[in-house]
This record gives sequence, structure tokens and C-alpha cells, in this order.
Amino acid sequence: MRRTAVSVLLAVVVAGVAACGDEVQPQTAPSAAAPASSAAADPVASIPFACEAADGLYATLNQQTQEHIQRGFAAEKRGDKATVAKELAALEPTFLAVAAKFAEASDRVADAEVKVALRDLSDAAVAGSTFTKFSEFGSMQQLTVSGELVLIRRCRDAGYKMVNLV
Repeated sequence: MRRTAVSVLLAVVVAGVAACGDEVQPQTAPSAAAPASSAAADPVASIPFACEAADGLYATLNQQTQEHIQRGFAAEKRGDKATVAKELAALEPTFLAVAAKFAEASDRVADAEVKVALRDLSDAAVAGSTFTKFSEFGSMQQLTVSGELVLIRRCRDAGYKMVNLV
């Protein structure tokens, strides 16, 4: 159940990022990790940079995207295919935006294992953008679990306390 909740959380997070703009701001106090803007100048970013980026993406939830997901699940439950399609279409650009942010972080980080984990999360977000029904969100767990576990472990080892991806 916890992994399914994490997968649905990823779906919600993925959906929430684009609506919040280009800035990724975790719900934690500023850390000693390099901010995302400094990573642009340093193409070989640290693990804490990757942790902050991923944790920030998971933190980016907002009411509008949660409502899309809730409406989509409810519509699917009652057989309202038109509303399901409308809600999925509303989420697609958000999934693609999050995928791009995970991919960008992956391209910047030097650590090979963290790079793959971020790329896996990017791929999961791309997959989410292609879903044709909300019941497919159950597959997000399989798509995200390995990347999430790597990030949780590597971030902990690097001294970064994950708050939103736990």
C-alpha cells in the first residue's frame, strides 16, 4: 500500500510541477546543497544537488493538479470517458515538464547510479504522459520504485535529508 501511495504521489507531483512554474523549491529549509541555478555553471553536479532537485519535484504539489487527478479517478470509476480524457490531457504537459526536469538533473549529476535513478524517474513521468486511463497510474510504482530507492539511499549517504521523497 505504501508503494502504491508513493507511486500515486509521484503522479500527483509530476502533475503539480508544471503548474508551479520553472522553479523547484523544496518544502525544507535551504540546505547546504548547491542550488539548481549554480548547477548550470557546473555540469558535474553533486549528489546533494540531485537530492534537492528530486525532493523539490516531489514537494511540488498544488490544488489544481490534485483536482485533475481526483476528478479523473472519480470519472473513471463512474465510466465517464470524456472527463477521463479531458483530465489526462490536462496532465500530459505537466508530466512532460517534470520528465524534462528529472532528465536535466540526470544530465548534470556526476554520480552514475544517481544519474540512472533520475533518468528512471524521468522515463516514468514520460510514461505517465501516455496513460489513457487513470487505472494505469498503478503501474507507476513499478516504474519509480528502483529510482526512488536509489535516491533515498544515496541522498542519506551523502548527508541530505529527504523530506518529500521518503
